[in-house]
Amino acid sequence: MRSSSDIDPKVDRDVTFLTSSNTWRIHDRSESALLIDGRDYYRAFYAAACKAKKSILLLGWQFDSDVQLVRGDDLPDGVEPQDVQLLALLDRLCRERPELQTRVLAWDHSVFFALERELLQKLYFDAITCERFDFRWDNTVPLGGSHHQKVAIVDGRVAFFGSQDICQARWDDSTHRADNEHRTSRGAGHQPYHEVQVAVTGEAARSMVDLFVWRWYGATGERLDRESLIAEDEGSNALTRPSLDFPVTLPMPAARIGLSRTIPEVMGRPQVSEVADLHTRAIENAERFIYIESQYLTSCAVRDALVARMADTSRPKLDVVVVLPHKPEKFKEEMTVGVPQAVLLQMIDQVAREHGHALGIYNVVAGTREGGLPVYVYIHAKLMIVDDRLFIVGSANLTNRSMTIDSEIVAAYEAESGDRTVRNAIRRARVRLMLEHAGEQAHVRWLVRGPGLVARLDRLIVEGKVRLRKHDLRKDEPGLVAKTVHELTLEFLDPWDGHEKCPAA
Repeated sequence: MRSSSDIDPKVDRDVTFLTSSNTWRIHDRSESALLIDGRDYYRAFYAAACKAKKSILLLGWQFDSDVQLVRGDDLPDGVEPQDVQLLALLDRLCRERPELQTRVLAWDHSVFFALERELLQKLYFDAITCERFDFRWDNTVPLGGSHHQKVAIVDGRVAFFGSQDICQARWDDSTHRADNEHRTSRGAGHQPYHEVQVAVTGEAARSMVDLFVWRWYGATGERLDRESLIAEDEGSNALTRPSLDFPVTLPMPAARIGLSRTIPEVMGRPQVSEVADLHTRAIENAERFIYIESQYLTSCAVRDALVARMADTSRPKLDVVVVLPHKPEKFKEEMTVGVPQAVLLQMIDQVAREHGHALGIYNVVAGTREGGLPVYVYIHAKLMIVDDRLFIVGSANLTNRSMTIDSEIVAAYEAESGDRTVRNAIRRARVRLMLEHAGEQAHVRWLVRGPGLVARLDRLIVEGKVRLRKHDLRKDEPGLVAKTVHELTLEFLDPWDGHEKCPAA
């Protein structure tokens, strides 16, 4: 086996991924950790919230008042399940702590999502909470857009953000067992779900406070006192100490972390496309391999960057691994986003074959139902890893809407030239994710090296040694009804991002 990072100076280029054009802010030597899947995120948020002194701030695409944050053996002794539901917990903390203020800013969702949300949610949140609990809607997006940022900040000392909503039907642990008795939503079981969240501290966490204050003012017209939301502990160094005093899935070393946003254009506010610029620069500068997990893959910008990189005959051949859901979760997504995704996947598959690159598109099987039908893990994570040198993780899917009309926030870890510590940490994160998808029979040695990864995964699938399955591009072929619905709704649900459109399916 090569050295710990498989660094080949003849192949690797001295590229800076994070620039002033693709980041909002960059924090050097920032302390952070990864929280993989709902169990780890929810219990970390619960532990952090229970220690809150000044503020709990939530930005979200969706919240559910009755989502149970800790379950099974994680439930503290003497605590009832209803006591750890989101709204009950936050209200109790507010009532017990006179200096604590809780603010929730949720997307004022469109009619397309009405049946998936709690009815009269704001009335319910307002009716049973104390006066220092403030729930507001945010509709400051263009027609068809959404506020997709998923952020929780405690005392301005720790901030969580990534793919995970604090809502029903999202909890799961990393085993993704087909029969997990704790994976329930209001008493009914739901499919396995895969999520990735990041927790940041220090200056990065306070940048997230700034994001919240800015969003709150834009939605409500109220200017919050930033400093009143940040708690200072005793001691002169308290504000700069790491505060990851809760269980995490994978600690990350002090690293250079960039924060990038999508902010949709509305009257009086310009478009911010840092997320799109970050992903395209990452792909353009990939030397050996790209690893992707995404709920959808429809972005024309990402497609064009992949095609251009694979068509560049002066550059090394790539291994590109893409982990997607077996199919869209809801019928409306299948009829809309599913159509352009099918076309895009077929296009990049053809280009990869023509230019000799290895492209592997995979789904994850959790187990089987009665009769032998597979139970698939729904991939809800949104991340990209390039050459184990850059790790992008956050709320943004690889869709046109995440690059244009939705609000998004991502973190990007960059291993600077010669920084083996951060590079090894990024590789460790990738291997940890891939081991989860591959299953308990998988070995690290199969996954650790990026070059040749697709061929190894394909062989392991044929040998039946992993839970991964090759994504069947043929089953994605859209029918006449799907094509018609797609043509009627595309500009609303996943609008064109300014790049050349995919040819018709």
